[in-house]
Amino acid sequence: MPVSNEVMHEILLERKRLACAPSLSDKPTGIGSVRFVVSCESNAKHIISLAKEVLKVISDAYENEWPDLVSWKEMLPDFFVDSFEPEISKEDMDKRIAYRNSLPWKEQQKLLADEKWSLDSWLYWLEPENRTWFWWDAALLKEPIRETYFIVAVVVLEWPFPWGALKWLFKACGALDVVSEEDL
Repeated sequence: MPVSNEVMHEILLERKRLACAPSLSDKPTGIGSVRFVVSCESNAKHIISLAKEVLKVISDAYENEWPDLVSWKEMLPDFFVDSFEPEISKEDMDKRIAYRNSLPWKEQQKLLADEKWSLDSWLYWLEPENRTWFWWDAALLKEPIRETYFIVAVVVLEWPFPWGALKWLFKACGALDVVSEEDL
């Protein structure tokens, strides 16, 4: 699967930033960066590390043909794969969507917020032709909330951009919630 020059450029930059944080003089590429506040129980540094580990695996996969689901399950860390909902049939998904759409708006939003992703659905948004965000950096906050909150920034290629897969990345790594700074 050919990767566009822009996406490949961002992937290469992302790899560097996953290994070593950007310097203060570095400027985000794409159309800029977006920041999110991630909350967790007491392990912020560990969650950042796990998310970076997953993204490194994803990043390496762009070198070859996009792996199939079975291969991904072997490549990605077990803790991450185990966090996903089992794959369901299209018919079951259609029923789930129809049920959700029959509910009042607030209940729909609550269901969506609590809903687990399937690995296949999550990977769809990381495929090169669907990828619109890339790791920029993450920073722990100062005490007393250093272990329970951190900020993550991503470079984006378009606005608005679908960030559900980014949110699930952190939730699958143990975060409680991920909120855009704009929503605070």
